[in-house]
Amino acid sequence: MKILKLSYYQFKSDIREFDTFFWSFLFPLILFIILVSIFGNPNELNIKKFNVGIVYEKNINILSKSILSKTFDNMPMNKMEIKSLNEAIEKLKSKKLDAVLFIPKTLTLIKDINPSVDLYYVEGISSSNISKDIIKIFMDYVNIEMIKRIKKVNDDIKIEKLSVTSLREEFSYKDYIFPGILILSIMSVAFFNIPFNILFSREKGINKRFLLIPIKGTSYFFTVIISSILMVLISSIFVIIEGILMNISNKFLTMSFFIYYIFALLVLFSIGLIFVSISKKLSTSMVIINILFQISMFLGGLYFPIFNLPWIIKWYVYINPVTYLVEGMRRLVGFNIAPFSNIWIYLVPLIWLMLSVFLFSLNYKKVLGYE
Repeated sequence: MKILKLSYYQFKSDIREFDTFFWSFLFPLILFIILVSIFGNPNELNIKKFNVGIVYEKNINILSKSILSKTFDNMPMNKMEIKSLNEAIEKLKSKKLDAVLFIPKTLTLIKDINPSVDLYYVEGISSSNISKDIIKIFMDYVNIEMIKRIKKVNDDIKIEKLSVTSLREEFSYKDYIFPGILILSIMSVAFFNIPFNILFSREKGINKRFLLIPIKGTSYFFTVIISSILMVLISSIFVIIEGILMNISNKFLTMSFFIYYIFALLVLFSIGLIFVSISKKLSTSMVIINILFQISMFLGGLYFPIFNLPWIIKWYVYINPVTYLVEGMRRLVGFNIAPFSNIWIYLVPLIWLMLSVFLFSLNYKKVLGYE
């Protein structure tokens, strides 16, 4: 109870400072509105501009092709017949097509067989996902037409997701940017509030005075952490409310997203402790932290994809835990921007978490100014 009471007073003390109040609560909200206003597309997607490539395998049954062609004429998208599947896939990768439908020659109305129709699309691109869904509907109609002519037709469509990391399109920029704003709200507190409070107390000798009073230095440390967590949660609630008012996806309100959010909070708070562990002077530390904050924010992909950078810069992208945390949040709602597998969105931040806790535990007495 004593720690909670101290945390409350620490929280009140922190938010009295205008800088802390602005960067923790107001800045994420203002930035969210500005970025969505500039880069967001309020217009609905124009389905008529979607491009679908149709590949008929050689020697396909004429009757089947006739039925398919008439059906595809009714699809509200641009259709183009392409000679080979490889050519169509290349066009899909280069963003000239939104989806590719491959019709095998075994698709026949005469023989009682189970053909395999392949549908290729790019996960994370709105036009590609929508094209896939529309084609699936029309293929169901094709099956109905076939049922009129044969006894048994396979109604399963083999759908292939293509991982095209260099060419992505946000189906909603506000959904894309929302995880970045949440990460920013955590970083603002983890990178500035925690190091400043602990380093200030150490530099002014406040921590040593805890040796002479009933309140221990450990209690003060947890007081700072609890107060900072409270600030982050309030800031995130404001961002979520703003996001709801801006009609973000309801996928952000799932339990899995909340659990990963807590994981991100722990990782970023632990990195704040690294700054405390290796710092000596408050003024020098805050300059270094400010530089690292800006680099980590922009090279973490909070606001735009950063995987087409030259390697002289890209190396930091791949060691930056922010990159994996924001990508992890986005993948939980359907985006797949980064060119690495799902295991890395957990493994790399976890390595940073363990390394940070280990370094802090080694320098704990030094951090509190006991040595």
